[in-house]
Amino acid sequence: MLGLIHRDPEVYPLLSRWMEALRPDVITLEFSQYGYGFRRSKGAGLSQKVREAAEAMGAEGYPIDRQALDDLLAYIDLPAEFVAALGYSADRSIPLHLIDMDLYSRVRLSRMDELVSRENLNILLSGPRAGDAGRERVLARLFFHEGVRLFPYTEEMDERDRHMRDRIAELMAHPGTPKVLHVCGWQHLADPHGLYSSLDPKKVFIHDEALHL
Repeated sequence: MLGLIHRDPEVYPLLSRWMEALRPDVITLEFSQYGYGFRRSKGAGLSQKVREAAEAMGAEGYPIDRQALDDLLAYIDLPAEFVAALGYSADRSIPLHLIDMDLYSRVRLSRMDELVSRENLNILLSGPRAGDAGRERVLARLFFHEGVRLFPYTEEMDERDRHMRDRIAELMAHPGTPKVLHVCGWQHLADPHGLYSSLDPKKVFIHDEALHL
């Protein structure tokens, strides 16, 4: 299990290097088929809407926080971990499975038009604001270095982890026991209920290769 910080600009090169080092037979990703389809069909239009709104806001004298803008565009776009894993799997002719639950993606993305309304963008893009990746780095360091967990493990995360665990177990049950690399958000490495323990995973924080759980 390789845990990463979503929308961190270092994800693509770091994940690419890890995949080259680990040479998995199968890659599973915390990303849903629905989320992929939504971004493929609507991502470009939504990104253009956000950019045009930001340009209009700037022309009207509103302050634009570039980090907030970059974070929002990264949320709309296909995630870097998907792009990296897709490229690696295609080059090596190995399977890539998107195994997160569609349900929660559908619920969140159903509100995307509301999220990028001009009224909300006036709030979301006004600065100053710390980047999501920066906050996640602080929380991750506290957890991995100090054992301090300052983030909730929710019922949703539990349900999604059970679903992903079962999908991974199915893949590992195939003849030959393929080496499966599961790429996910770093918070899933906490696994407080031991959902992945039956798979005997090696858990690695992608941003600090010296730290293994």
